Amino acid sequence: MDKPNRIVPPGARRCRQVTLLALIAFATASFAASASASAGLPDTPAGKLGGELIRHVNTDTPEQIRQWAAAVLSPAMDQTDQADFVSSLVSAARDSGGMDLADVRSNPHQPGLLQLAVKTHRTGQWALFVVAADPAHAGKLAQASIFPMDDPALYAGWPKGAVSHAEMARLIRAALDRLVRTSDFSGCLTVSDGGKTVFDECRGLAERSFGVPIDHQTKFAVGSIGKMFTAVAIAQLVEAGKLSWDATLDQLVPEYPDHAAAKHITVWELLHHTAGLGDFLVPEFFRQREKYVNPVDYLSLIARQPRVGEPGKAWNYSNAGYMLLGRIIENVSRENYFDYVQQHVFAPAGMTASGFDGVEDITPKLAVGYFHEELFSSTWKAAWLKLGFKSGPAGGGYSTNADLLRFAGALHKGKLVKPATLARMFDGEVPAGPGGYAAGFGDRLSHGRHIRGHAGGIEGTDANLQMVWETGAAVALTSNEGPAQTWLLAEHIADLLAAEGVKP
Repeated sequence: MDKPNRIVPPGARRCRQVTLLALIAFATASFAASASASAGLPDTPAGKLGGELIRHVNTDTPEQIRQWAAAVLSPAMDQTDQADFVSSLVSAARDSGGMDLADVRSNPHQPGLLQLAVKTHRTGQWALFVVAADPAHAGKLAQASIFPMDDPALYAGWPKGAVSHAEMARLIRAALDRLVRTSDFSGCLTVSDGGKTVFDECRGLAERSFGVPIDHQTKFAVGSIGKMFTAVAIAQLVEAGKLSWDATLDQLVPEYPDHAAAKHITVWELLHHTAGLGDFLVPEFFRQREKYVNPVDYLSLIARQPRVGEPGKAWNYSNAGYMLLGRIIENVSRENYFDYVQQHVFAPAGMTASGFDGVEDITPKLAVGYFHEELFSSTWKAAWLKLGFKSGPAGGGYSTNADLLRFAGALHKGKLVKPATLARMFDGEVPAGPGGYAAGFGDRLSHGRHIRGHAGGIEGTDANLQMVWETGAAVALTSNEGPAQTWLLAEHIADLLAAEGVKP
């Protein structure tokens, strides 16, 4: 976890890239399948720099690319982000055989930011460059990132309106089969509409060393989908009168080291990613990840990270904020976070195959996560060293498609929080993409209906749960590969589900 409900935060990537990917993801779903009029670069600082970037990738040696990048990246850009981008750029130039600009998009919520879709010469793979010029440093990039991107042709033939369940299943199966052929997809996809299962199929391997196939009982890490569980737990405690939306971090977590900042950060802001916090996915975390098991273990680390804004202002996707919400749950409920969610969220929803694990735990039927180290690599690597020591309030727990749909049903039927409480969670959404980010949930309109949910992306994980709120239809996608864009398939399916019964 971009896209209010399309959050794909890559676990080992830096906070700025996490926020950026969250915000751009809506646009990537609608890129044209081939070059078009929109492929022209605008005559803006970002457009000129984007053109330079692609030219250097297509013509320069790795050393020349490094020299150019060192000269063009703004001093305001984080040094680690700079190093990550240069490394990705060099590998992209080496493995792509050159690339063509296929589409250019901007976003009204991100003035000055350009998204450049490119297609490689050698393999036909797609990628997305995201660039922004630095107004304080002429001719320099304040933001520069590159992400994998599915071929937009995957959905080129999908209708814009409603289709029968049989046709929907045909489209889904064809897309899934194509992902298997082109991306070696591994995972499960389940679609439910009105209590009827429209589609429920799995592909690929849960463990590659021994060739263990995935089946419907396979459990998957679900990344930031877990933020919904944390948000529901907070809402339950508000509903019980044990805390308020406006309570401050200083009141609820007095042990948090940065008391001055904590006095101005509220629960509501933490839920909406508007607390101005950064992230804990920094080099220090990965060097000593075995130290971080419970939410309290993260407090000092989070307090030491630079702030990215003022509380209550801009939306900045923050795993740190959700880790602090986990500590709030513990202090208010007097229960361990993991126990609380198991007893008060998973149990009433009937989620018997969901939980939280650590790298040393043995969890039956849990798929091993895999990732590509380089953008255009076809070699899979196990993701053990890319993850935290234990999953937690910001995400990383495990589940199955059946359990995720049970969560959706329990939420929709008021089994987890009362309808009035849930309605409050969707009041005052923060703009993010063309929709909004509510209290732990994304929310966007499709065919006049609300599509609510959350995606999760990290090395070894690509997942998405989307609910058509007015009808109760839902789609769950889980994969033990990532970060990737497979989660977008769930979004397209949700659009088809939302179109059902809507008058033209």
